[in-house]
Amino acid sequence: MKNILKQYKHAWVFLYFIIYVPWYFGIQYRSNIVFHDIYTFIDQSIPFIAWFVLPYVYWYLFVAGTIAYLFFTNKSDFYKCVAFLFIGMTICLIAFTIYPTSFNHRPLTLEGNSFCQFLVNFIYTADKSQNVCPSIHVFNSIGCAIALLKCEKLSHHNGIKLLAIISAILITLSTMFIKQHSIIDAVMAGILSIILYVLVYKVDYTKKFIKKMKEG
Repeated sequence: MKNILKQYKHAWVFLYFIIYVPWYFGIQYRSNIVFHDIYTFIDQSIPFIAWFVLPYVYWYLFVAGTIAYLFFTNKSDFYKCVAFLFIGMTICLIAFTIYPTSFNHRPLTLEGNSFCQFLVNFIYTADKSQNVCPSIHVFNSIGCAIALLKCEKLSHHNGIKLLAIISAILITLSTMFIKQHSIIDAVMAGILSIILYVLVYKVDYTKKFIKKMKEG
């Protein structure tokens, strides 16, 4: 047991959800708050396509699977992945708290096969279309795709890399085609992803720290 605890002591980072979960649901169910509608002429031209609910729901498996894989295979890649995700998610929560947003443009009548309609209805019931910009759904899918692309153990697995890219693209599109998010939400998530990619994956903090210690 001690060996297991020592081997997986990096699980401490999941304590973040003690902060994230009450914060997220706390702002999600605020009353007497003015939510700013995020809607553009582009959103008006994007049709509702029910089957896109499948990649939307697949997001949960994609994110959980990526984190689990890195957790058990490479501690360094795992830390970079969760740093990317958790810092970005916190920035999103701050944005939601300061500037509440919504996207209330769901179709009145759902089209598509019964299974997809069932899933869309479930998503609509379980997930309010509030606090949407930036989209955490889009941000996390991009973050997990980056984590898999940068993973050392997957450096020669081009099939998995391609799957990661396709997953992020389909999940991003799904948020707009099932009318959960505006294109603005997706764009803002993309911009946030670029910033976090530079901070987490491009800046070598170890070298900077060593250099600072030598100078000191």
